[in-house]
Amino acid sequence: MPGTTQRIAQSIEPRGATGLAGIETDRGYTVEELSRKVGMSPRNIRAHQARKLLPPPVRRGRVAYYDESHVRRLETIKGLQRQGFNLVSIEAMLGTHRSDRGGTTLELLIGRVESDHPALLYALTRHGVVGRTDDGVVRVVRPRALLSALDLHRIGLSPIAALRLLSELLDSTQCTAQHLVEAAGARLLALRPGAVDGARRSGDTLGADSAALTQGLVNVLSEVLRISVENRARTAVPQLLADGDTSEFEFDDDNGTREISTSH
Repeated sequence: MPGTTQRIAQSIEPRGATGLAGIETDRGYTVEELSRKVGMSPRNIRAHQARKLLPPPVRRGRVAYYDESHVRRLETIKGLQRQGFNLVSIEAMLGTHRSDRGGTTLELLIGRVESDHPALLYALTRHGVVGRTDDGVVRVVRPRALLSALDLHRIGLSPIAALRLLSELLDSTQCTAQHLVEAAGARLLALRPGAVDGARRSGDTLGADSAALTQGLVNVLSEVLRISVENRARTAVPQLLADGDTSEFEFDDDNGTREISTSH
């Protein structure tokens, strides 16, 4: 879905302008000029282009030229990174790496949540399921989580009820996730051979190790939790159905409070 970052520039700086803002002429920016204008290395600009976060430049002969739409996209990427979003999440928010399944449906649903259920939208934003770009547009960050919740329509759950359940589960598992990450991370580092004292490592090395450790923990813990839940559900769900024990939830969308009553 096109956003502000995808619109073509409405005007071009006058040719006689001076300083950094006056670099661009009718030909556009070279990658070095773009790098100086947005404060990003040419290597990172090309990396964003390879990930399709940045549209390809126009080539004239052997030289590639970028325009103001590229400037705005890079500024948006930098703004989202400052908010703590990684590149995978930014791809989803900017629509460059969207699931083929249900993309339009998710956009319509989140639009409805934004207008009719602001407390629910806030909860989903707080957990990073959706997010806002610098221009205020709400984007889906984790489509797989939303689609998994919406699959609960098979047991009669409405879309809004499913998203509320997703929010509740995220709330209730925060402490457990924190404990698992800390314990598993410490154990992983203890088992790793040839660990180097962090104080003697460069910033680049620490950054690479942090990214690798984070992704490794996400992958392993995701599978561990999946296996544990699958094993437990085989016995717990039939028992729940046999007992007929249900919980009823009522939400106040104005202030986000919740009342819980249990019936047998």
